Parts: sequence; C-alpha cells; structure tokens
Amino acid sequence: MASFPYLDIAIGISFVYLLMALVCSTVNESIAGVINSRGKTLEKGILSLLHDPDLKKKFYDHPLIQGVQQDANGRLPSYIASNKFALALMDILTGPNASANNADALCEGVKNLKDEAAKTALTAVLQNPQFKTDQERLEAWYEQSMNRVTGWYKRTSQIRIYVLAAAVTLFMNADSLKILKTLWNNPTMSAVLVEDAKARLQKPSAVPENDAITTQEKQLLGQVTGWQGDWYTDWPHPKGAGFWSWIAYLLKERFGGWLITILAVSLGAPFWFDTLSRFMNVRSAGNPPDTATPPDKSSENASA
Repeated sequence: MASFPYLDIAIGISFVYLLMALVCSTVNESIAGVINSRGKTLEKGILSLLHDPDLKKKFYDHPLIQGVQQDANGRLPSYIASNKFALALMDILTGPNASANNADALCEGVKNLKDEAAKTALTAVLQNPQFKTDQERLEAWYEQSMNRVTGWYKRTSQIRIYVLAAAVTLFMNADSLKILKTLWNNPTMSAVLVEDAKARLQKPSAVPENDAITTQEKQLLGQVTGWQGDWYTDWPHPKGAGFWSWIAYLLKERFGGWLITILAVSLGAPFWFDTLSRFMNVRSAGNPPDTATPPDKSSENASA
C-alpha cells in the first residue's frame, strides 16, 4: 500500500477533532434536554408571535397542546406542528360556542383581544390573500416564524458548544500542535487513527450529532491527548517556582494549541465528518491499482 504521511496526519487530526466534537455534541444535547432548552426557545418564539402573555397561556393550556407535552412533569413541548398551532389558536379565538373554522367567529375573537399588538398581527395574518383558508394562513405564519426560532436555538446551542469545546480541550489537554508532533513522530499511531477513522466512516450512521464514541475511540483519544509530561513535576521549572509559574508555563507552551483545538472542535461533528471523508477519498484514490502480470507468450506458444 502506498504511504501518505502528510495525508495520514491530516486524517488523524481530523478524526481527533471529529471524536471531540461528538463528545461536545453529546454533552450539549444532554444539557439541552435537562434544561429543556428547545421547549423554552419555542415558547419564546410563540410569545413573539402572539405578543399577549395571556393568549400564550391559553394556547399552552389548550388540550391539543397539552397532548404534546413531553412528560407528566409539565415540561414545555420542544416541537408543535403547524396544524396543531393553527387549530388550537382558532379554537381559542372562536370560543366554545362556534366551530374552530368559523371565519366570522374567528374575526370577532381577534377584535375582542385586549392586546393591541396581538390584534394587529392576527388581523394582518388573516387578511393574507395568498391562502384560501384561515388555517392555511395561520400555519404559514407559524412556519415562517419557526425559521427565526430555529436560528435562536442554533445561536444558543453554538455558545454552549464553544464553552464545552474549551472545557473538553482543557480537560483532555488536547493541544493541536502537540498532537501533530505526536502523529509525526509516531507513524504507527497515525496509521491506527487512519484505520479507526475508516471504520467510523463505514458505520451506517456515522455522525449523528449526539452519537457516542466507542470505547476504542476513547482509548485512542487518551493516547494522543492527556496531561502526560505536563504536570508540575514533569517540566523543567526554576527552583522554588510555584503554582502560578506552572500556569504561566502552560499558557506559554499550550495556549496556541488549545485555541486551535477549541476553534476546530466548535465547527461541529458534521463538518469534520465531511472533511474526514474527503481526505479518505483522496487517500483511496492515491493508491495505485493492482496490475496483472502479462502472460508469458513463449508458454502460450509451447502449450499450443
């Protein structure tokens, strides 16, 4: 097999970034689940639509919405379908004495709203000539607004990813410059990373954002990262130097490598999965094809 030292190192470091990004994504999703980040962001988005806190409360108390609560503890739903949003809101506005699709009752319900911002917004939505029914108008309004809510959630999630990337990098002492040096000086380790990266790429579901890394992958991370040689007693320090001298040493020697790792890992697992796939494709394309040995013509003539 052909040797690609630079490409193998690029694959190795990309694989390390992918594994660390998966760790960060897994922890991020766990935190988001505990604090119900998706549900709270959706609630904020619905309030920005309806403007009226009382109307928002009635909306969340509606049986259609109560039916999609995540559990018995009253956690906010992380997803509400557009048809459920429209039907619940129409039912609230038309009141108990009219059907939800009664256009006149719906208009009357909007006029009776106390919040002027809610009244103005809903009046404008129900006058949208692009759709035939009020339900279609409300569904389209909701779906367009959810694009903004998705952006809010992604920004919040990205902030957590940066914090987690920094925490994981420092915890593992994942200095990119040190990792590159390790892989350059240890071709065997680089080859092992390449083979494990190949195995990861061949998995049916290789990179869901909250995919857990395997035990073997954890061991590999431990071999190319860690605090080996960086503890206070392992670096040449002046006699009598203390804790802050050690911190100064680490910042001087490791800060650049840490920063590179933090920025790289914060790009996310999908980015590094795609990058790793491209590197692996280049490596595969670079292998020379096996050539068959041409038959000996003299042997063919003798057999004839």
